[in-house]
Amino acid sequence: AHGAELVTTVLGEPALRKQWEQEVSQMRDRINGMRTLLVETLQEKGVPGDYSFITRQRGMFSFSGLTPQHVEALKQKYAIYIVGSGRINVAGITEQNVVPLCEAIAEVVKG
Repeated sequence: AHGAELVTTVLGEPALRKQWEQEVSQMRDRINGMRTLLVETLQEKGVPGDYSFITRQRGMFSFSGLTPQHVEALKQKYAIYIVGSGRINVAGITEQNVVPLCEAIAEVVKG
């Protein structure tokens, strides 16, 4: 009930709408940047395969191409939790955790 009221308020006030648009743009740019950084770091760590498709996907989540076996190994060996289908939360990737993430992925993919 309150959601529609909030949307009406934010989108109806020019200053609030401008702030909202800027914040959404910043979030989109950050997530797209993390997608690019993830793919570059996977390449740097020698993970076999072409992961460039990740940069073309949109949204907070991304199909990673990891198999259920890779996902289970990441969970067991590194406490990295990814949905069994290999879908990852790109919003959870940071400049601080992308290298350890990619090193773990390299380890499980290379076997």
